[in-house]
Parts: sequence; C-alpha cells; structure tokens
Amino acid sequence: MSTKDRIIEAAIELFYEIPYGDVSLLQISKNAQVSNGIIYKYFKNKEELFQHLLEIISERIENKLENILGETREEKLKSYIRLNVEITQEEKKLIKIFREGQYKFIQYEKRIKKAYLKKLEEIFERKLNEFEMIYILGSIRFINISYNSRGMKYDIDFLVKIIFNGFTMDYIENLDEIYNANLYKRIILNSDNFKHKFLEKGEKLFGLNEYHDVKIKEITEKLDCSIGLFYSFFESKDIFLIEIVEKLKKEILFLIKDNYNEEFNTNKLYIMYLYIFIEFYKSTSYKYKLLRDVEFINFDVYIDYLNKIEKLHIDILGKNNFSTSENRVVANLILGVQHYIGIEIFFTKEINDIDKLLKNMSLLFKNGIKKLD
Repeated sequence: MSTKDRIIEAAIELFYEIPYGDVSLLQISKNAQVSNGIIYKYFKNKEELFQHLLEIISERIENKLENILGETREEKLKSYIRLNVEITQEEKKLIKIFREGQYKFIQYEKRIKKAYLKKLEEIFERKLNEFEMIYILGSIRFINISYNSRGMKYDIDFLVKIIFNGFTMDYIENLDEIYNANLYKRIILNSDNFKHKFLEKGEKLFGLNEYHDVKIKEITEKLDCSIGLFYSFFESKDIFLIEIVEKLKKEILFLIKDNYNEEFNTNKLYIMYLYIFIEFYKSTSYKYKLLRDVEFINFDVYIDYLNKIEKLHIDILGKNNFSTSENRVVANLILGVQHYIGIEIFFTKEINDIDKLLKNMSLLFKNGIKKLD
C-alpha cells in the first residue's frame, strides 16, 4: 500500500468512528504511521482530505449504478434498489462518511442526486419532476439507510409496488382544511428555569455550529452564569447534547400525536404532517440540522428516535390493510419523503412552492408513479 493509500485508509477508519469535527490530521498521521508533515504532500488540510473521501464514494456509487438489469420498468427499479442495498453494505464506512458530509459539502449531495436521477429517468424513459424525484429517490435512499442502520431487511418487491401504485385511497384537492386547522405545539410552562435556558441556548449553538466548536464557557457567558451552575445540571457536554436531543425528540413526537385527527384519511394525515414538519423547521432549520447531526455524534440516540417515530407512523397506518412489516416500509417511505423535503428546502433550497409540493405528494401517495406517466 502506498503512503497516500495508507493515509486514506486511516482517514476512512477515523472519520467512520469519530465525527468530522473531532478528527485531526495528527490522529490520521499516527494511524497511518507517517509523519504529520507527509500528509501535506497529498492534502493541504483536513477538509480537502475529507472531500477526497466524498469523491471516492461518489465515484463508486456512480459506477455501481451502471449495473442495472431488467426488461421492464419494475424489474429495472428493483435492480436499482438492490444496487443501492449492495453499495451500502459493501461501502458501509464510506457511506456513513458521505451521510455526514452531504450537509457540510452540499455539492456532493447535488452530484449524487444528479447521478441517481439520471438512472431513474433512464428506467422511466422520461424526465421526472422534482416531486416525483423526492417520492422515489427520497424513499429508496432513506429506507436503505434506515433498515441497514438497524441490521434489518425489507421487502423490495413491496416497495416497488407502492412506488408504482401508491398506498392511500384518497388525495387532497384543496389544502385549506389543513392550512386552516388548529395545529398545536406544546410549550414548557417553567421556561424561565436555568436548566431550560441552557437547553434552549445549547440547541441553537449545536444546531448552528459543529459539535466540537461549541464550548461550555461560551454558553455560560451568554447566559451570564458560572460554569459550576452548568455542571450542576449536566455531567458533561455529551450528556448535555443528549438532553437537548431528547427535548427535540419529544417536541416532534408530540407534534405528531397532538395533531392526529381520527376523521382524516391516511393521505390527509400525512400531507398534514409534511406541512407541520415544514412549518416547525421553517424558522428554526438549525433544529433540523441538529437532529440529523446526532446520528454521527451519538448513534444510539439517533436509532432510538428512528424507532419511536417509525412506531408512531406504523400505529397511524393501522387503518389500512397492509401487514405490520409492510406498514413499516410505508412509514419509512413517508419519513424518507420528509427527510428529502428537508434537504431540498433547508439545504439545497431548491423548493419554494409549498402548496404545489403538498398537492403533488398527495397525488403520488394515492396514485404512485405509474399513473402519472
């Protein structure tokens, strides 16, 4: 193995195990068993090295997608999904690195989206609009990561079936009922206590900055209190972050529970939840970033959130005639659509017309992609 390859392998191991902000070139050089100065022969800084890893996995994904097989659209889409599963398993470490980097270096997310979309359009033999792209690509990518993260398998045939044919009975022609509904968000009554002030300030700082850049001293100075007071509430910075995320998780889960309307069909419920999701994060997109970042800071906390929100959606889907395992796939499709709507609105900023977005998603949830050809 060449010196450069040793550096790359060491970087992959460290960036896989440790969040980007906590990895140093000194650590990489030690793990690669080279002097610190040697790294600068190949990479001018940590950012360039990290982006080199994003370049590697981007190329491997693009190459993998060249192997789609099948005669019909359904067969080709199943092959497309299986290739996604394979690359996720074969490149487990680099895929995780990419998932962290897709927000920090958005150009790589745009590149991969373009590659994925190109192959989907070859399968469907036509251009896909931005909403169809979110519906198909958002669900496939999210389900792949969601199940793989928990060591689970899913029914690819069923996923393809609902992508083509939809999964709800109705759709929404008029969004006024959702826009004019009384939608509720819980608030804390004793918000003036110092522990809550710490959590509020920390949530914003962690959401707007890298985890390793946030210092406890900075938080206490902003609140004009002592570091000792901070440690009377939280044992460490890690515990502090976990409590912040637990608070955010409760907010989101309560949003879903409190705004459940038993008179709504599943299509209307999920369009309402998409609307609530957008409204909740519209003025506080840093909360969305924080919830995404926690996957790379504390994986167990992320998995716990995923399990809970998935279960909540499965319970809501109990109205239909699908099995529990099929409802799990549908729930993750919804979460995938929501996740990629978040990327398109808050990161790439490529979606502005929310009314058009919700109406199109409602149609796709009912009809799937086939009937829109």
